[in-house]
Amino acid sequence: MMPQHPDGEPSGRVDTGHCSSVPADAPCPAPHPSQDRSLEVVLAVVGLVIGVLVVTGLADRFSLPGPILLLVTGFAVSFVPGVPGYELTPDLVLFLLLPPLLFAAALESSAVAIRQLVRPIVQLSVGLVLLTAFTVAVVVTAVDPGVPFAAALALGAIVAPPDAVAAVAVARRVGLPRRLVTVLEGESLFNDATSLVTLKVAIAAIGTTAVGWGSAIGEFAWAAVGGVALGAGLGWLLSLIRRRVLHAGLGPAGTSALTITSLSLLSPFLAYALGELVHASGILVVVVSGLVLGFRSPSEVPAAVRLTENATWAALRFVLEGAVFALIGLQLRGILGALGEGESSDQSTYLVIGAVLLTVIASRPIWIALIHLVSRLSSRRTPITWPGVAAVSWAGMRGVVSLAAAQTLPMDTPHRAVLLAATVAVIIGTLVLQGLSLPWVIGRLGLSRDYSSDDERQRAQAHARASAAMMQRLDEVCRDEHLSPHQIDALRQWAAARDWRSGDGSDQDDIERSREFGRRVGEHTDWRRALLAVERAEIVAMRNEGELSEPVLQTMQYDLDLEETLLERRTEAIDGHLAELPSEQDPDPDAGVRSATTGRTGAPERPVTAAAEGLTDSTSGSVRQNLPDDGPSDADLQGRTPDEPSTTVRRSWPGS
Repeated sequence: MMPQHPDGEPSGRVDTGHCSSVPADAPCPAPHPSQDRSLEVVLAVVGLVIGVLVVTGLADRFSLPGPILLLVTGFAVSFVPGVPGYELTPDLVLFLLLPPLLFAAALESSAVAIRQLVRPIVQLSVGLVLLTAFTVAVVVTAVDPGVPFAAALALGAIVAPPDAVAAVAVARRVGLPRRLVTVLEGESLFNDATSLVTLKVAIAAIGTTAVGWGSAIGEFAWAAVGGVALGAGLGWLLSLIRRRVLHAGLGPAGTSALTITSLSLLSPFLAYALGELVHASGILVVVVSGLVLGFRSPSEVPAAVRLTENATWAALRFVLEGAVFALIGLQLRGILGALGEGESSDQSTYLVIGAVLLTVIASRPIWIALIHLVSRLSSRRTPITWPGVAAVSWAGMRGVVSLAAAQTLPMDTPHRAVLLAATVAVIIGTLVLQGLSLPWVIGRLGLSRDYSSDDERQRAQAHARASAAMMQRLDEVCRDEHLSPHQIDALRQWAAARDWRSGDGSDQDDIERSREFGRRVGEHTDWRRALLAVERAEIVAMRNEGELSEPVLQTMQYDLDLEETLLERRTEAIDGHLAELPSEQDPDPDAGVRSATTGRTGAPERPVTAAAEGLTDSTSGSVRQNLPDDGPSDADLQGRTPDEPSTTVRRSWPGS
């Protein structure tokens, strides 16, 4: 991405730094053009990121689809005088933007879920892309016989792969079944490889009499097999390096987290370069290596390292995803302005553009329905129902990959301007038409639902199973280790307290015990958060008064941040659990009201919260006398017997 300078000359900005070494009575030389251009690049990038943050915030505020709003805003801003032109080069997208985006998506994807749904994912990411590409090629040559078939096939390969960023965001927001979300994510991870290999074959055939299908099939096979094999091997190698770095404990405390995160940031570029170096699919190498690392991360990476890595990738992905849609909008003016330079007449140009858009939108449901029908005939078990097929068929929005791929067309490609304009029309048409109507389609199909109860049930089952494993291990420790009776009892109470949500809801006594302990823990959590605010204010005041050094403050603040984040997450889990308990058996008359602390409907509001919030204005001497008498005992929440001395350093409840 480079801002286009109108004439390459200095812009006349005042530079306060480059004349510092010139005598006062000597004239100041003009700044070097490269220096002025570098400043323009920096300002263009900063302006782009700020615009993405503002527009995305507005989209969240008014519940609007972010990608569409970014595209429209980018297109409108391109007409503002003084806004630099943005040149989205293919190399920038394929080498700098696409690898980290796909790698971040692969890290967050479930390799287990993708393996269970590998058949429909392969059908969409390979079969549907090829079918769409050839369908578009046939339609284009039928509408305008002057367009060579190889050029039409190149256009088909460009517009064939959907970009699931917008579709998945909408699907998750409206509650699309997660199996369908996994199918959409898997399709978007792997379909770019099929599209780019097909495009490469079509470009090579432009200007020749026929397409070399034998060599094309061989190239496609190596790109697929080689990409998967290299991705798996690289993922294993990076995982091994990650374990060795963590085991070695290089540098001071905290350095391992930065080292692993830096290695993770370099991984997608290394994977893509390796794939392209051996003429395999760099996209597949990136995706597969990301899936391997994401699958192995929970068992290999310590919590502190994983928190740092996940936060870094979340921020990077947030900015890049917004930037690509904004860049599409910023480039539309230039692409549409170059449309008149094509060789075709205006009438045939618009016919081709309209035919391509209609073909892309209509062919996806038709081909997906046929693929699903064949799957049902060949196998009695299919993971997707017909309503699911309809929802997936309408989630076909195109994105930045199509635009970048279109710009890889050689300048001497026949009807290149028409092909570019058709690509832009497909991107805008699918984003606006399908993106805005997808929530309505999902709702009409009856697929939208709230999965919070299912999540709570899965969490309860996981807690119960983990608690059983903990108790088994605790029995072994009590047999093999020399522990005092107080220590053994404290460990058992701590392990039992973690399982307060494990009831299945079938036993009324179980429900009441879970409800009561959950409320007690929730109230205690609110008090702890309020006390943390008092502590934070006190150490900041000490820093401001010069009694506490900045490094010590940062260390203490980091510990407080981790503890407060854990308490906030626990408050959400507690309120969510209380909301999912059977309301008809709830003796609390306030059940079902919206919680003042979380905004969730169904969770009864805890009146202690308001009192706890008042602690932030209290002095340390008045804190203890304001605590409620009926709150959970220290023994309950610290995991010890009532007669065991309490430690002064433990602030968090069992499990933190």
